[in-house]
Amino acid sequence: MLINLVYLVIFFILIYVIYIAVKAINTGMQAKNLNKLEDNIKNTDSIDEENNSISDELIKLNDLFESEVITKEEFEKAKKKLLDK
Repeated sequence: MLINLVYLVIFFILIYVIYIAVKAINTGMQAKNLNKLEDNIKNTDSIDEENNSISDELIKLNDLFESEVITKEEFEKAKKKLLDK
């Protein structure tokens, strides 16, 4: 009878240890997914900023070209340089 009680206590301890391990693994996986999501958001923001910067520069170049401050060749050369970045 006493041995059955010991086995039962050992069984409950084992179940508790497994529960703690699964909970820790789940927490780690959630943290990893959150980090990936934050990295994706940062990358998207930096890409958007870069695209906005390039588009702003192209608009400025176009304004210079339309106001005849720069020639067509200078405009094309500067545009190519911006788009090749």
